[in-house]
Amino acid sequence: MIGKAAKSFRYAWSMIGNAEARVIAVLLLERTKDGNLRVIDLAVQLCSKAFIPCDSSYEVAMANRLVADGRRFYKPLRLLPGEEMLPDFVLVDTPVPTAIEVYGMESHDGYRRRKEQKQAIYSQNRTPCIEWVPPAHLASVRLPAAA
Repeated sequence: MIGKAAKSFRYAWSMIGNAEARVIAVLLLERTKDGNLRVIDLAVQLCSKAFIPCDSSYEVAMANRLVADGRRFYKPLRLLPGEEMLPDFVLVDTPVPTAIEVYGMESHDGYRRRKEQKQAIYSQNRTPCIEWVPPAHLASVRLPAAA
């Protein structure tokens, strides 16, 4: 079961023990006939130090920065009706909501195509968007001033 979880949740699994991240586990338990508990299945979720769900170590770094900077933001977890995409984070302390995208998989063709689609949608909708493309240093990302 551990090997399966490590493979299925490799991004989260690799961050176990990293002081900058939290890894949350959900366990499916059953009670044995002897009254002991047995783990039947498990899932893990990578989170920032403030327990904000993240999809990568780069998102963890960005979430930690936003919290450390005292920014007001949220992490969209699912598409709402009428939405075309999920930004990684949305700043809500700016005059208009500002999307934040963390583009950490530049070596994948499909990922780059989706990045270009997102950039076109942001431009078309005139949605402000801050982008971070690692391995550029996170400190180089300029966030808009809070309103």
